[in-house]
Amino acid sequence: PASRDAPGAYAYTTREHGQRIAERQVEALEAGREIFTGAGTVRSFSPGTTFTLEGQALLDADAERGFLITRVLHLAHNNLSADIRQAATRTLGVSALAEAIAREQGGSLHAVGADKGERPLYRNRIDAIRSKVPYRSSDADGHGLVLHPKPTVRGQQTAIVVGPAGAVIHTDRDHRIKVQFHWQRGEQSHSRLAHPAPDGHSGANWGAVAVPRVGSEVLIDFIDGDIDRPVVIGSVYNGGGARDAQNNQVGQGAGAATGNAPAWFPGESGAHAHPAALSGIKSQTMSASQGGAGAYSQLVFDDHPGEPRVALQRHASPHEGTDELNLGHLRHQTDNQRLQTAGFGAELKTAHSAALRAGQGLLLSSDARGGGNGGQLDSREAQSQIEQSHALQLSLAETAQKHNAKLKDELEPAKLAALAQMENSGKVVQSTAAGAGGEQGGDGQVTAYSEQHLQLSSPAGIAAVTPASAVLAAGGTSSLSAGQDINFASQGNSSQLVKDGISLFTYGKASSADKPNQETGIRLHAASGKVSVQSQSDATKVTADKLITVASVAKSVTVGAKEHVMLTAQGAYLKLEGGNIMIHGPGTMTFKAGMKELTGPASSSAKQELPKGELKGCEQASKDASATQAGAQVL
Repeated sequence: PASRDAPGAYAYTTREHGQRIAERQVEALEAGREIFTGAGTVRSFSPGTTFTLEGQALLDADAERGFLITRVLHLAHNNLSADIRQAATRTLGVSALAEAIAREQGGSLHAVGADKGERPLYRNRIDAIRSKVPYRSSDADGHGLVLHPKPTVRGQQTAIVVGPAGAVIHTDRDHRIKVQFHWQRGEQSHSRLAHPAPDGHSGANWGAVAVPRVGSEVLIDFIDGDIDRPVVIGSVYNGGGARDAQNNQVGQGAGAATGNAPAWFPGESGAHAHPAALSGIKSQTMSASQGGAGAYSQLVFDDHPGEPRVALQRHASPHEGTDELNLGHLRHQTDNQRLQTAGFGAELKTAHSAALRAGQGLLLSSDARGGGNGGQLDSREAQSQIEQSHALQLSLAETAQKHNAKLKDELEPAKLAALAQMENSGKVVQSTAAGAGGEQGGDGQVTAYSEQHLQLSSPAGIAAVTPASAVLAAGGTSSLSAGQDINFASQGNSSQLVKDGISLFTYGKASSADKPNQETGIRLHAASGKVSVQSQSDATKVTADKLITVASVAKSVTVGAKEHVMLTAQGAYLKLEGGNIMIHGPGTMTFKAGMKELTGPASSSAKQELPKGELKGCEQASKDASATQAGAQVL
């Protein structure tokens, strides 16, 4: 037959130890299965000794004749006369031993003859087992009960968490705490250790943690009713909270107990007047855990009718030093007070610093996804916009090169560094990755950026504003494009600095009659101040398909050159060179004037001196820009 036992969690330390205990229990059952009873007058019999029984026909084999004595009942009486025994009985009464002897005499194995009173002065009765069977004592009484049971406890009890003076939390590595039961006297010296288990779940380096603090009242159960194995199964509120305040009406309870009232409750007035719709977890800073009025953190589930929300908050003090993540119907909250509304959706705010980091790409978008559909990095709108911008810039670059608006040794448009990087950005945001597939439903393809890419996307516009300064810097290329117009405005000066070259090109034709600005071409105007255009180390060319007008409305126009100035049209020319004026023409030359004056020689010159300077930029950046034909670089 099978033997079943529930020894509890601390019955043995190792598997080998438990195996040894189980074997002993089985041997105890075998030792009690067959017990022999005998009677005699051998005075040397004692428990633990062995003997061999001879002359028993049922025990022919030598291995069957050896026995181990497990119990000896010694019976002896004095050889007193009947008169003396009767006098002693009248004086002392019948002794327990005499009663035992009388009971034994009734079914005595020693009874001989017709008179059962004829018995030797000493005799004994033994219990024995075969000597080949190992002897093990048993804790059971043969009816499923323990022979020597420990005191047991029925039901649960409450106790107060205690600790050294001034301690807020008093525990050890395994989260055992000291508690004092209400029926215990004295101070903490009589408190016992208990395992706190109000955490909900626990495991090997995982689980929930909530260590009861000193002064809290906890609910304690006892494993298998063992009074030496208490375990905390929860904490209880033991106070009476104020109607519309966080504090308890009685701050100190019996013994070391603190008055504890629920953190969230249905109040009666002001911001406390709401139904009991708040649930969640609230912690308290250790320095204020006894009073409950200091910094705290909380996870709140607000199930208020029509205004559900979830809030993860940290408050250094009421309304101060807040760090919050709020979802749903946004509402300010301090402790139990549901304050004014703040909007709907999601809100992340802090009174301190914040950082948002993503090691494999980050998407910030206001493109909606109905019903929560779409992948995590679904960037289809951004991808479409990048493709449109790339197509626009590529088309304009091709047109500019056809009109010879390109720099020396410039690559073809598709290979320009800025356009190549824009095309690559489009590929990055449409990359995909396969699901892990380790769990059911984990297969499939999802959008996953192939680079550590930051993408901003909005269907209605993006505004980045600051009353101070703004910096936008790129170690590689920068591209700026718009389907309509781009405006640059500056209250002060505006400077565009380029190391290698600048190409300004406009197609000059409005493609849509609905376009707000129908003016085409390039216009450089200065309402005041000078306009200066210089080629400090090469030629300047001004070419037009039609009319070129150079005019001064208020003063003069000066045209000067170090070697010569020549004006020409249809074969005729006017040339100023070497102090001479030469006029030539294939046709008639006509000179008209109201007065002609011929005087001696004179001269005048307009000297222009160009500044010189050497750019000392980043050597590596210069090499990279030269290799990629970049139009701009960071210095």
